Amino acid sequence: MPWGLVDAAVIVVALLLFVALAVGLWRKVGVVRATAKELSTRVSGLSAEAAELSARLDSAEVMARVANRSS
Repeated sequence: MPWGLVDAAVIVVALLLFVALAVGLWRKVGVVRATAKELSTRVSGLSAEAAELSARLDSAEVMARVANRSS
């Protein structure tokens, strides 16, 4: 009978350890998801800024700058 209690205690402790590890992993997954969402927002913002800057640059202006540099 005492060995049955020891076995049950080992099983309960193992399950509690498994649950604790799973909760820790779930928290890390949440942090990674939040970071990925933030990075995605930053990338879309930078992409919009790059598109805006690209639209502002005119090919004639670029050619004039290149001509001024080579002179």
